[in-house]
Amino acid sequence: MDDYNKNSGDLKSPLVSIIIPVYNVENYLNRCIDSIVNQTYSNIEVLLINDGSTDGSGKLCEKLEAEDKRIKVVHQLNSGSSIARNKGLEIAQGEYICFVDSDDWIELNMIEVMLSYALKTGLKLIECGSIESNQNKESKSSFDSISIETREVAMERIIKNLLFAVWRRIYHKSLVENKFFIPNKIHQDVFYTIDIVNNINEIGFIDYPFYNYNVENTDSVIRGKYTLQKLNAIDAGLYVVEQTKTYNQKINLYARMYLVKFLTLHYDQLFFNNGLDKDFSHRKKIKKLVTENLKSDNYTFYGFLLKVLPFPLYGFFLKINNYRIDIQRQILKSKKNV
Repeated sequence: MDDYNKNSGDLKSPLVSIIIPVYNVENYLNRCIDSIVNQTYSNIEVLLINDGSTDGSGKLCEKLEAEDKRIKVVHQLNSGSSIARNKGLEIAQGEYICFVDSDDWIELNMIEVMLSYALKTGLKLIECGSIESNQNKESKSSFDSISIETREVAMERIIKNLLFAVWRRIYHKSLVENKFFIPNKIHQDVFYTIDIVNNINEIGFIDYPFYNYNVENTDSVIRGKYTLQKLNAIDAGLYVVEQTKTYNQKINLYARMYLVKFLTLHYDQLFFNNGLDKDFSHRKKIKKLVTENLKSDNYTFYGFLLKVLPFPLYGFFLKINNYRIDIQRQILKSKKNV
């Protein structure tokens, strides 16, 4: 990378703070930190915020801190990833900030490439692609350029493709100063990303999967068992619609599409977990919201069924459809074993 001198310590090699909430990831943390401390860009500080882990993650954090002076560990009572990230933002010293989840890992040149484009273009927000851990790594294409998008273009791409995760971006500190995550809010990334994009004019986008998202770990609020706590996440879908009303019709459409699909997912989960909504009060609220937001331009088959079918019929449809899917899976599995 010829745009800065790694060892010069001048303004061309700014410090990058990498904020990592840690909670019960003993089996994944070494892989995550190895991918960070071995970055081709070395002027980094790694902030490990141990969020009251009950496994060996806390001790492992301390071991890693002793091995690399760039690593700083903060222990806190279990308060959730939003508060852990906020603690990282409070103590970060970097000119640039990025987030990594402790069960994920990044490509070894991610920081170098993204920071290089930030310095070249003067942009305060750079985004990259990601790949799930169970996908074929050989499918990665090479990168050779950055797309500079307007706020509108970026917002459309993010909502259409559900790219709300904050870990896919590097932020200039001026964007995140006094900008904190909402405590105890599921899908906190949705709120944070919408607010950040609404406050920039341009964003740089590198269409290359520098970030590796781990789909194996299910010990999290989002990926674990469905609870009424997750139902509070409906606010995220409503927020996207509300905060994009002033944009063009296409963005309004994608926002409403996102909301309807989001609501349908929760509606279905309540049928799979009937004990959480015995009086159907939550499903009545969701049905009303879908009815208000489902139009001819964002029509979905499941959204339409949700809107028109009585609760018993919709529940029956879900059972039949799930049975059909299970049969198809068994057939595919038997063919693979032949």
